[in-house]
Amino acid sequence: MTCIAQISDIHVRPKGSLYQDLVDSNAMLAQAITALNEVRPAPDLVIITGDLVDEGRPAEYAMVRELLGALTLPYIVMPGNHDNRDHLREAFADHPWLPRSGPLHFTRDVGTVRLIALDTSVPDKHHGELNRDDLAWLDAQLDACQDRTAVIAMHHPPFITGIPYLDLYGLRDAEPFAALIASHPHVDRVIAGHVHRSMQTRLGPVPVLTCPSTTTQIALRVEADAQPASYLEPPAFMLHRWVQGKPAVSHLSYIGRFEGPLPFA
Repeated sequence: MTCIAQISDIHVRPKGSLYQDLVDSNAMLAQAITALNEVRPAPDLVIITGDLVDEGRPAEYAMVRELLGALTLPYIVMPGNHDNRDHLREAFADHPWLPRSGPLHFTRDVGTVRLIALDTSVPDKHHGELNRDDLAWLDAQLDACQDRTAVIAMHHPPFITGIPYLDLYGLRDAEPFAALIASHPHVDRVIAGHVHRSMQTRLGPVPVLTCPSTTTQIALRVEADAQPASYLEPPAFMLHRWVQGKPAVSHLSYIGRFEGPLPFA
């Protein structure tokens, strides 16, 4: 069995500061870490799919490292639109799989799975892009692991969500990406963050799933004139589990203490 846990959009702030001046995102990440540490059997790896911090500042990354010190599981990080590549690189200089220059694309083998982290961030912008070089890199990585199950992790999900104020900042021109993964049948799924909600769709036969934030959740408003809003809905993480070579089963697990356990049925 191979298991990868996913958290996303943790938006860590400097010590004593609140996310959007309203929410203690640092405390909420600490709660998420406690929940991840309690998962049994323990996941093989935790991936954080972007927006580690809110303003890309070194003090925020120092706080991320301090908080992640409580995580008892191996973890990897990748950037989102709120991250600064250079400051992220500096903060995680002891993570040798992070490239020393350019986009933060990398791969990791986790049990039977080749995890391919694809950097969709655009410096100083909030939307996502993948250029020809990015797609050529991805194609080469997929060619190199045809004997393994491949999972692509990215910050910006490669689909239109239907929430208008989210889609302004989505992944632009996702069709070449969709065509590329369609040519690689060993891609099991695509996992993403960015949207602060759980969403599921497909690109051809490939499932695409987004992970909620550990902080606020974006309001589900699909009207054309919808105004941006968030709610303090329960935060959550995801567990992607591969058993006996079959496609993954992806579980959504809410973070917090809830009444129970109650008798089944």
